Amino acid sequence: MQAKKFYGQNFITDKNLILKIISLLQNDGETLVIEIGPGRGALTGELVKQFKKVVAIEIDKDLEEILKAKITADNFELIIADVLEIDWSELLQKYHGQFKNIVLISNTPYYITSEILFKAFRNSEYLQQAILMFQKEVAERVCAELGNSKYNNLSIVSNFYAKPKYEFTVKKNMFNPVPAVDSAIISLDFTNNHKSEIDDTEAFIALVRKLFNNRRKTILNNVKSTLPDHDAAQLLNEVGIVSTLRPENISLEEYINLYNCVIKK
Repeated sequence: MQAKKFYGQNFITDKNLILKIISLLQNDGETLVIEIGPGRGALTGELVKQFKKVVAIEIDKDLEEILKAKITADNFELIIADVLEIDWSELLQKYHGQFKNIVLISNTPYYITSEILFKAFRNSEYLQQAILMFQKEVAERVCAELGNSKYNNLSIVSNFYAKPKYEFTVKKNMFNPVPAVDSAIISLDFTNNHKSEIDDTEAFIALVRKLFNNRRKTILNNVKSTLPDHDAAQLLNEVGIVSTLRPENISLEEYINLYNCVIKK
């Protein structure tokens, strides 16, 4: 079957790569794997050998018969649906309690990268881990740390919800058809506690995004334009943020402190 461009399909062709990706998943013998976009089942076929249950979500109805013919294991469940239209909370709650751990894996189509990422973030209380393949440039931003030139609002949000790690680069010639750019595998560990430090995660994320609207401006000028009802200099002074810094020079912890200071006023 030929890959369909409008679904962003790029199938993995290297068996060693498949095994290397799967080796990153935590497996205690009681783990459920949710795979987004199984394609022709290259990853799936190996997953069902190693994990207690695999639930694969595939949008392409033409792949249904191929997957069911290839993967006949009793621990395999196929859902033909658009992953962006599925109620993730409902799906994960269904399995929560039945399995010790739930992990996510995906050779993610580039055009839905951010949607998949944020759906995982917003349902992270049900997940222990995610192994995701992204466009290399996006993976670098997700995993960038303070001081890295690629550090931005996505880096901050990713570190708020998880412990992201850039695992390795995947060259474009390892796919069929060959994509235009290289990819990368990242892992997300959802065992951090930052959500407990914030009363409203969506409001926090919105504030961070706004403060990055003008990256070339100082944090003082960004706070002034984003929070016009506050004394920006006093606010930054209260949380110990140097007003001449730019948004990319400020840590996650400092953004959390800034948000909490704002909501108290």
